[in-house]
Amino acid sequence: MPVHVARRASLLSALVAVASVAFVGCGAHPGRPVTAPAAPSTSPSASASGSPSAPASASRTLTAEELVAAALPTEASPDAYGHPVSVRRPRAGERESEVSDPACARLLEAAHARRPSRPAPAVAEQTFNWRNDPNGGDSTLASYGNSGAVAVFAEVSDGLGACRYYESPGPATTYKGTVTVGPAPRLGDEAVQFEITAPTEGGSHVTQYTVVRTGSVIATFTKLSVGDPDLRAFPPALIARQISLLQQAQR
Repeated sequence: MPVHVARRASLLSALVAVASVAFVGCGAHPGRPVTAPAAPSTSPSASASGSPSAPASASRTLTAEELVAAALPTEASPDAYGHPVSVRRPRAGERESEVSDPACARLLEAAHARRPSRPAPAVAEQTFNWRNDPNGGDSTLASYGNSGAVAVFAEVSDGLGACRYYESPGPATTYKGTVTVGPAPRLGDEAVQFEITAPTEGGSHVTQYTVVRTGSVIATFTKLSVGDPDLRAFPPALIARQISLLQQAQR
């Protein structure tokens, strides 16, 4: 992989890590696993699209290997540097991130498939870099058993109804993220979109999140931009193709 691409991937990983990942049960209820609701639940304030007609248990649960097979092929975007999809494995001694607002902690945990749930989801992750974009993006695909996907998506929706600002200690300075909810895309069974903006010495860093539930799978797409609103969005065509591949895999 070209050196400048590796630098882009390293920058993205460091910034997103400060904003969101490495949550292991932090928040208001650190030891309480997510359980399936009796009926699908959404929050109007989260601007979720779609209205699920059946619990996620109606769709086939995918294994980690099946998620990898259903991920976007590296040649899906002609102007992208391909990165292979990988299965997330539990890491011993994984550090908890400190987020000042419990509602924001639960939101980010759910979006990144870090909420405790029974059974634990199968998770696959993929990184994207584009030739004309100095920043990159990521996708997280998580397949849950029973109605787990409905419950976890409800955590995302509920979190967006309460989370507006949070702080989290970073390697050099405190990350200060402001959450803004955007119009929900019409994808899958339910979908939300939001942005987290944080001031830095290099300008405002904006991470756009698109979270989609399709059957038993929740797909989260993140895209980082620094000072350029034209490069803020994860390519919608790639998101739509990924959702289509996940729908086909569950049939």
